Amino acid sequence: MLIPQSALREPGGLHGRRPTGFAELRRALAKPSVLSDGHRRRLLDLAQRLARVQALGDEYTRVCLSEAAAAAVAGSTAAA
Repeated sequence: MLIPQSALREPGGLHGRRPTGFAELRRALAKPSVLSDGHRRRLLDLAQRLARVQALGDEYTRVCLSEAAAAAVAGSTAAA
């Protein structure tokens, strides 16, 4: 039996917050010192997903975050 992807998502997973889009995240990375907590959480989530993609090996190991995103992730993990 096929289950639609929308049924697999947890309802209320964002706890009333709207998801941070990539365009909004790119604009926020222009000033990494003023990143909101939501943007930091989104970056950390993306970094975790990226690690899973890189673990696939082969050509996927070349996929990486931009320098600005990597610096923001490094800064947020150092602060945590």
